[in-house]
Amino acid sequence: MVSIKEVAKLANTSITTVSRVINDSGYVKEETKERILEAIKELDYKPLERTTEKRETKAIGLIVPNIENPFFGKIARCIGKIANSYNYNLLLFGLEGTESHRDDFLMDLIEKRVDGLIYVSSHRCVEAVNAAKKRNIPFVILDREIQKEEINTVIVNNKYGAIIAAEHLIKLGHKNIAFIGGAQDMEISTIRKNGYIEALTENGIEINEEYICYGDYKMQSGYDCMKKLYSKHKEITAVIAANDLMAIGALNYLIREGVNVPKEVSIVGFDNIEISESITPSLTTIEYPMERISEIVIDLILRQIKDKDRNVEIVSLYPKLIVRESCSFAIEK
Repeated sequence: MVSIKEVAKLANTSITTVSRVINDSGYVKEETKERILEAIKELDYKPLERTTEKRETKAIGLIVPNIENPFFGKIARCIGKIANSYNYNLLLFGLEGTESHRDDFLMDLIEKRVDGLIYVSSHRCVEAVNAAKKRNIPFVILDREIQKEEINTVIVNNKYGAIIAAEHLIKLGHKNIAFIGGAQDMEISTIRKNGYIEALTENGIEINEEYICYGDYKMQSGYDCMKKLYSKHKEITAVIAANDLMAIGALNYLIREGVNVPKEVSIVGFDNIEISESITPSLTTIEYPMERISEIVIDLILRQIKDKDRNVEIVSLYPKLIVRESCSFAIEK
């Protein structure tokens, strides 16, 4: 059977554009439209219409930014476990390296007629959401809130997470607290940075912009940011990283420089990935209520699949602080 992907390849365009032509939704240049129609005719492509009578595939798609990041692996395991308990399989798809084709991946999943989609990403994808809604595909956004769109959403209060991380350090006497974030255009990183700023401000600690550095959620960027921060500001006694991988990268730099963690510098991460407990010193971190998240996400999907529930819910949950060995009382430098 010919797929929409083959049509897009022959027409030298994207799956999203082919879908626009097929569904007569959105603007497409006339020249491109003609190429697509020719490709459809040449390949004898027959678009599949999803109907309420269609038998379930018993498959749910999970879209994540980077399958190499242990945090998203943790999400997949937890959601997969709950899905399996209802006799559904979880199909995992990573979007890293496909920046210009993000919608194509989602449209390809829709074309393959999975019963539902769970989208976990640091970038919004309104067009794909609308396409899923138009084709009656159950859809849940995890940890992102898309404004002005009626979409079932499960979010975690990341600002609160950063606040309790900063307040933990402040209670230990730290004032020179640095922050290592993800890219500046990353929504969750910005929310976590805002929580860090709010906590410091509420406690009368002046914000020093030179204490803030931006990485990319990978370990090496945490190492590089810590090097940049600490080489200029030896007075820093604590750092909050927007994820555990960057926190571990920061820890690696300090250890290589002979800096004692936590006696000289304390570190807090985010995500509570498995390695955060096994490294030395073990990492204090912010943990998502992953089991509860998974239960709610699958419940929202199955209510749409089985009961045709069209009510939209936005569920907000709170993270918690996991205290380990990477933090201690501040010392004078």
